[in-house]
Amino acid sequence: MDNTVRNLQLVCKEVVQSENSFVFLYLNMSSIDFDEVLQHVGEKGRYQNIMYYLLCIPATLPAAFLAFSQVFVSASPDHWCKIPVLENLTGLMNLEEQKALSLPFKIKSDGRKQYSRCYMYDVNYTEIIENWFQRPFSNLSEILVPTSNQSFLSPPMSKDDWPISKCRYGWSYDTRDYDSTLVTELDLVCDNSWWPSTSTTFFYVGSLFGNVVFGWIADKWGRRTAFFAILFLEVIFSIATSFSPNYVIYTALRTVNGLFFPAIYQIPFILALELMGPRYRTFAGMVICMFFATAMSLLALLGYLLRHWYTLSLATSVPFVLLFSYYWIIPESPRWLLSKNRIDEAEVIVQHMASVNGKTVPKNFLRKIEAEILRNKNISCNGKKSSIITLDCDVKDRPPPPSATPMDLITNPNIRKKFLILAFDWVANAVVYNGLSYNTTNLGVSDYLAFFIGGIVEIPSYVITWYAMDRIGRRWVLCLTMLLGGLACVSCMFVPEDAVWVTVSLAMVGKFGIAASFAVFYVFVGELLPTVLRSQAMGIASFIAGIGLLTFPYIVHLAVYSRVLPLIVMGSLSVAGALTSIFLPETLNIHLPQTIEEGELFGADFDLWSCPTITSNYK
Repeated sequence: MDNTVRNLQLVCKEVVQSENSFVFLYLNMSSIDFDEVLQHVGEKGRYQNIMYYLLCIPATLPAAFLAFSQVFVSASPDHWCKIPVLENLTGLMNLEEQKALSLPFKIKSDGRKQYSRCYMYDVNYTEIIENWFQRPFSNLSEILVPTSNQSFLSPPMSKDDWPISKCRYGWSYDTRDYDSTLVTELDLVCDNSWWPSTSTTFFYVGSLFGNVVFGWIADKWGRRTAFFAILFLEVIFSIATSFSPNYVIYTALRTVNGLFFPAIYQIPFILALELMGPRYRTFAGMVICMFFATAMSLLALLGYLLRHWYTLSLATSVPFVLLFSYYWIIPESPRWLLSKNRIDEAEVIVQHMASVNGKTVPKNFLRKIEAEILRNKNISCNGKKSSIITLDCDVKDRPPPPSATPMDLITNPNIRKKFLILAFDWVANAVVYNGLSYNTTNLGVSDYLAFFIGGIVEIPSYVITWYAMDRIGRRWVLCLTMLLGGLACVSCMFVPEDAVWVTVSLAMVGKFGIAASFAVFYVFVGELLPTVLRSQAMGIASFIAGIGLLTFPYIVHLAVYSRVLPLIVMGSLSVAGALTSIFLPETLNIHLPQTIEEGELFGADFDLWSCPTITSNYK
């Protein structure tokens, strides 16, 4: 996004004719390289550390809570058909006996009964109870005061020839993990079980458009403007979601909330990243990933402590009103200000940055740097206004190089191949990461515990990736981590159904692998594409990945047929992504392509099984 900072772009404003010559007046964009400025004020001093860690909070806590709170708010605990007559016999029949009498079942491989969640025996239970007691009852309260020894005989059992029907009186829910969710409150199970998946899909539909809109706002009106617009709207609509009267309203509000994800993560991260020098950007990328993983584990802890969906929804939205105080703390990105030629505004921030970092720079520091650059380019500042510069007549007007377009992604075979592989890998990473996060409720253990572990395992994955990607390269780390995650998930098909913790462990290994691959992927994709196409290509690939994300809620929903089926589908997708990634060239220690021509030649003849070396080079 800051490529314009590195180039002097002179746009002709008007032509004034004099007797002897033409004088061209140009409206310029600042030619100051902010990375060079940071060498004087500090690439990662105290100022950057303060701003970075402050911005990590809104970039991770609201983002993680916004995207994944629905895992608990719309959780679907174990449920079965409600039989009011039998529920009044809790003192005489335990829950297992009530299910045995009222619900169809099948025998699992371990010999246990698996009762139907959506069907019941369609019989007269009052008559069955009266036959059990061998006397009629005028009202149910009499049953609770048995007067015959027959009431203590074994309770009646169902018969195979009884008719079956869908649940007539609603559902009963397992309350071990949840006091209440939107699913249990609104009975969104069985024929209505598609609602939560559809709500999640609409959330990611919103994110498709929000990412584009807020990215455009960040480039046009500034990162700070976009950040506070996102933060204000996200908090307001998240609070409003807590008061949804029905699931249609909830879905509509979640769709609006989708507009702010993942922009609420990306915009403050970009703002923090643009304050740092190039050497510390890998650090910034990895540490914020660790913050995000910690935020997900914190969400699991809040869900465990706040077992009612309404309380949890408020707890994951209302406290972020405090972040509005950032309005008086967070500055605009000086890198962006320079790209818009707002040098005096950037000067104020740079001076403050230098002061906090313990550095000393002269007054009008940026103006002096700009004047030196212009002198080196034989450009004289003769205009009265600093934003208008006059070119000497002996400087020839050279036409700008042709701009790259998205069509260049298609017309150049090698670039096309790399782009298609990257787009597919982006889809695989996005679908599998989000799918595994949402699928924790289908693993057969406590939803909170599984989600908590899923967040914790991400942290060592980022540490290992950070170490490995600068030693064995991006390509092999991406391939091996996606392969690890994929094989772990696919292996669940060979695990006996009663070996729940083996399945959980394999799913967590899968989360470890896909989180690691996602971390290296963002670095890799930025290095593979030529500079003139990078932003456009990444935007298109991100949009394709967003479309792919619309499928993952339905992949997770496959758990209604088999608990391991979503893991098998996501694991297969991850393995496919791993296999395709080996056809990408390595970028470690390589001069990155700048033009379309360099991008087409880059990696055209690389060795499929090569490993990076310090002196490696691709044609």
